[in-house]
Parts: sequence; C-alpha cells; structure tokens
Amino acid sequence: MRNTILLLTLFTFTIQAGDLILTPEQKDNWQIKVQAPISSQKLPLGEFIAKVVTPPSLLHSISLPFEANVKKLNVANYQYVKEGQVLAEVTGTEWISTQQKAISDTIELQYQEQRVERKNMLCKEEIIPQKECTAANSELEANKIKVSASKALLESYGASDEMIRTLFKELKLSQTIPLTSTVAGRVVELHAAPGKSTSPEDALFIIQEKGSLWLESDIEVLRTEGLKEGQKVQITLTNNTFDTTILQLSPVINPQNQTRQVRFLVPLDIDVFAGLRTTAKITLSEESYKVKKNAVIKDGDTQIVFVKTKNGFSSVPVTILTEDDRYYYLKPIAALKKEIAVSSLAVLKNMLGEDDE
Repeated sequence: MRNTILLLTLFTFTIQAGDLILTPEQKDNWQIKVQAPISSQKLPLGEFIAKVVTPPSLLHSISLPFEANVKKLNVANYQYVKEGQVLAEVTGTEWISTQQKAISDTIELQYQEQRVERKNMLCKEEIIPQKECTAANSELEANKIKVSASKALLESYGASDEMIRTLFKELKLSQTIPLTSTVAGRVVELHAAPGKSTSPEDALFIIQEKGSLWLESDIEVLRTEGLKEGQKVQITLTNNTFDTTILQLSPVINPQNQTRQVRFLVPLDIDVFAGLRTTAKITLSEESYKVKKNAVIKDGDTQIVFVKTKNGFSSVPVTILTEDDRYYYLKPIAALKKEIAVSSLAVLKNMLGEDDE
C-alpha cells in the first residue's frame, strides 16, 4: 500500500525541460545515490588481434648481378652480421669473363700509351704529320674510357678496390669473389648453400636491420571513426605497455569483414619480435568522463544521465564514446562535472513521464 501511494505521488511533481524537483520526504524515501563522473585522459578503444611486422625499409636483400655458384658459405640463418662482413665466396663464368676483358683492356691501354708516346715524339720533331698524333691521342682516350667502364663493372659485381688494383697491376684472375653484407643486422632468410647455382633474380640473403617495428591490426570500421594518423595511443602487448602513435590508417575497407587496417609504431626499446600474433589492448589519449554503466539509461533513442541539482535532478543527454565491462566513457560536457544519479534511474525516468525501459 505504501509503495502504491509513493508511485502515485511521483506523477504529481512539476517537470520542466527535464528538471525534476523532489521534496525532502521524497529524497528520504528513495535514497538516490549519486557519484561524480571520473575525468579520464585515456579512452579504451578495445582489444584486437594484432601482428608485429618488420617495415620494408629494415629488410635488405643481398644478391648477385650475374649467374654464379656458391663455393663457400660463411654465415647461418638468424646469425648477426656486421656491415662489410663476407657472407659467402662465389664464382661464375661471367665473373671470370669480366676480369678477362678488364685485363685485355688494360693491356691494350698500356700498348696504346707506349704507341702514343712514340708518335708524340715524332710529331714534335715533325717527322710524321700532326694529324697522326691527334688520332692516336683520341684512340688513347677511348681506351681509357673502356678501362674505366671495366672497372665500374667489376665494382658493380662486388669487387673491392684492393681486388681491382691487384687485377690491373698483376693482370691475374681471381677465381672467386666475396659477397659482403651492405648493412649490420640479422640474417632472417637464407637461400644460399655451398654448391648451389644462383640467378641474378635470386635473393641469397635477407638481412633485417635493427629498428622500430610495426604493429598492424584489423579494426571494425565503427571503432575507427575519429581515429587519425599521428594520434597518440597507449598499447598493452603481452607484458609490455607503451605509448606510441598511429602511423597509417587504411583508406579502404575490407568488404569481407568490414574492417580497416590500422598500423602503429612499436618503439625500439620494446622487446617483441616480428611475426608475433597476439591480443593488443589499445587506449586512445583522449579526454572523456568515466561513469558506471548503471548511471546511464535510454530515453527513446537517446542515452541520458540524471545530474544532481539544488532541488532534485536534471536529465542530460550524453554521447557514449566507448565502454568496457564496468564503465561507459562519455563525451565531455560541462554538466558531467557535477554528481549524477547511480541508483533509482527507472524511478527518475518515470518522473519524466516515460515508460520504464
């Protein structure tokens, strides 16, 4: 009987623009609990499956510009190598023929230099026409260009300056050529083996240089609304929690699962490895107000909270940015700086003249 009288009394209150005025007796009867929303600078985006990948700029392919045969292999897969370290010793018919041509061009240049020297002396004494000396000097310059071209080709094959100097000085072939690493890092792919023949398109070694990795995750389209490149985030991955930024957002949507790929930067000091696939908890560096879920109620198509006023409560529409198991995270508005009701929300909603949800 007492509850019936109280319920009938609720509909006698004056309601104006969402304001609810309660008498002292009603406050005592309903004992409505209030609590201040918690201001938060972190906005949880959610937990997603993510994969650690190596940026292409950190992967270096080591190959040969000619067909070759691996005579000796000096490193193993996953081994750390220094820049300039010899990875393998190789040989090939093209390597041999290139040296032979360089030797031939050198011998021809030496002969031409002697010939030009004699002709220049004869021209100086006017024994032979000057035009013969001019022609001989032109031919000498052409031979010098051929030798320079041979040297450049040897360099492109990987020959060191010392090897080239020895070749031109001693005119002696080198049966093998060392294949060196262009960077310091770890061998992550090894396709060379002793006795194996290779082609110019073969990548014999893939070396991963040390640097910051990427974290990639496919996130539902609705969750990516408001995200932007360069935005600061916090990520918890395995036992690591770190601050980072959004590197790229996919400009297209995967039509099969309606997701967008989001790429984050993993700081260099975080101990994770490429290929790791696990759950990542992603939190945005964004201001919000955190309230318990029982403090929000639906009024039609609108989510509302009841803000405490001097004489009662006032209904205030709110925007839910995201949620977790216990809390809603609301878009900041001035009204959320005050205490809000966290109990008896159905009663307060009935006071607005609406049906209880």
